[in-house]
Amino acid sequence: MEIIITRSIEAWLLPPGGLLLVFILGFYLLQKHKRFGLTLFGAALLSLYALSTPFVAHRLLAWAESYPALTPEVSNAEGAQAIVLLGGGRYSGAPEYGMDTVGMEALERVRYAARLHRQTGLPIIVSGGAPLGEATTDAILMRDALHEFGVTEVWLEDQSRNTAENARFSKDLLAQRGMNKAYLVTHATHMARSVWAFERAGVAVIPAPTHFLSLRDPALPAHFQWLPDAGALQSSRIALREQLGRLWYWVRY
Repeated sequence: MEIIITRSIEAWLLPPGGLLLVFILGFYLLQKHKRFGLTLFGAALLSLYALSTPFVAHRLLAWAESYPALTPEVSNAEGAQAIVLLGGGRYSGAPEYGMDTVGMEALERVRYAARLHRQTGLPIIVSGGAPLGEATTDAILMRDALHEFGVTEVWLEDQSRNTAENARFSKDLLAQRGMNKAYLVTHATHMARSVWAFERAGVAVIPAPTHFLSLRDPALPAHFQWLPDAGALQSSRIALREQLGRLWYWVRY
C-alpha cells in the first residue's frame, strides 16, 4: 500500500503531473484573479520548457549524481566483504522469455555487479522483494540474470519493498555472516539516497554507482542544449524524484 501511495504522490508532484496541476490552478483562478492566474500559467510553461532542455536536465542530474564512479580496475583495497545489488524493476510478462525478467535498469546494475564480482571474487547479495505482490521477487529475477553472467555465489534478500528496507534487511543478511562492509551497486542518481539509508542502518558501504545519466554527448551541437526534448524532461524528472526521495526519507526514516 505504501508504494502505491508514494507513487501516486510522485505522479502529481513531479513533472509533468505537477506542472499540469499548476496549469489547472491557473485556469481556475483566471476568473477572479486574472493576474495571478496568468502568472501561474507562465510559470508552468516556463518550467516545462526549462525542464525539457538538455542544458537544465544535465545540471539536475549532475546534482543528483554526487558519487563518482569507481576506477575501471577494482582491487578491493577498501576491504569490502560482499557486493550488495539493489533491485531496479522488472520487465513484466516478457513475451520473448515467457515470464517476468529483470528490467532495463536492473540489467544495467546486474551487469556491473557481475563485473565487480569477477574483479574482487566477492559474493553478491541481491536485494529486492515483490512490492506490488508479484509472484516472483526482484531478488530472484536478479539472481537468475547473474547466473546468465556466470555468477553463482549469490545470496537472496527478497523481503524489501523500498531502499530503506533494502538497507535494513541486507544488514541482517550481512550480520548473519559476520560482515559489515560492502560495495553498493545502484544507479548513479539513486546512490546518495541509498548510501544514506545503508549508513543509517549501520552498514559501511563503498559506493559503486553505474549508468551516469549526466554525461553529455560531445557530438551534440551547443544550441541543441536549449531545444525541448522528451528525454530531457524524463531526465529532469528522475533527478527531481531523487531529491524528493531524499527529503521523504529524511522525514520518514
